[in-house]
Amino acid sequence: MGIGNSLKGDDGVGPYVVGLLRETVNVGADGTPAAVVEAIDCGTVPENYTGVLRRLQPECLVLVDAADMGLEPGSVRTIPAEMIGALGLSTHSMPLSMFMSYVADIVGTTTLVGVQPESMFLGAGMCEAVREAGREVAQMLREGDLSGIPVLGEDATDP
Repeated sequence: MGIGNSLKGDDGVGPYVVGLLRETVNVGADGTPAAVVEAIDCGTVPENYTGVLRRLQPECLVLVDAADMGLEPGSVRTIPAEMIGALGLSTHSMPLSMFMSYVADIVGTTTLVGVQPESMFLGAGMCEAVREAGREVAQMLREGDLSGIPVLGEDATDP
């Protein structure tokens, strides 16, 4: 699920990743089908898509959102649920930690992937560092492997 507002610069990274995923076919390096990915642009209201999640019952739910983690723009981290409240993820109508708890009985696992924004002002464009990070996250999702993303707080470069 891509979360964010595409009209607010780097806040649109979640929907950007969804758009990239919708443009490609999931095929592995050997030509066989890779991870099955259902890409959903949920804007700023992921809670409006719980019915879709109930229908799909995914093994793994990945939320991609801009997150102010105090890192360089374009930095990508998986964010542990217990750290969500301390980050700049309050632009949503329901806190993401609450959303993740709510869907816990519907999905197998939930992972929040945060991308450090440079600016999230209305009318701003997405910066190149965040755009590149979005392309990398989309590629990892196509391959079904997020292991290359450090966990926030466990990487030596984190503040």
